[in-house]
Amino acid sequence: MTILDALTAIQNNGIARAITKSDHLVIAGLQIIHVFAFLLLLSALVLMSLRLLGLALQRQSISQVTRGPTRLFWLGLSLAVISGALMFVTGTKHYYFNRAFDAKMLLLLIAVVIQLALFRRLAVSESPRPALARVTVALSLVFWFGIAIAGRAIGFV
Repeated sequence: MTILDALTAIQNNGIARAITKSDHLVIAGLQIIHVFAFLLLLSALVLMSLRLLGLALQRQSISQVTRGPTRLFWLGLSLAVISGALMFVTGTKHYYFNRAFDAKMLLLLIAVVIQLALFRRLAVSESPRPALARVTVALSLVFWFGIAIAGRAIGFV
């Protein structure tokens, strides 16, 4: 089985066909959910980043500030991945051969690793090293906003 055969099989499965054959508002709804979920993720990330850098909510501990936004971050990521996967199955060949999609997936992988390896560790520390906090926040924001830019570019490539 070639990669094209696999992509065709994915695109022809029941869920993909149901979405493709449904009203165009279903795909539009998936796109809205995808964007909303990513905005939820980014807003939670920015709030946590501002606290980690000591630029906001300094009277509260880091763990107090990051507890709620961390849940929203992971909820946003989960919704974005689910809605993104549903959109992917409706046009596997379009996405597979799209360089912007490739960039988005690579950036997503790196961003999740940074989130799990560095950012999460800082969020539970009450006094993270300032240099590590700045570097981690900068990397995290660059990669997550890079995902948004690459995602927007998918329609133009």
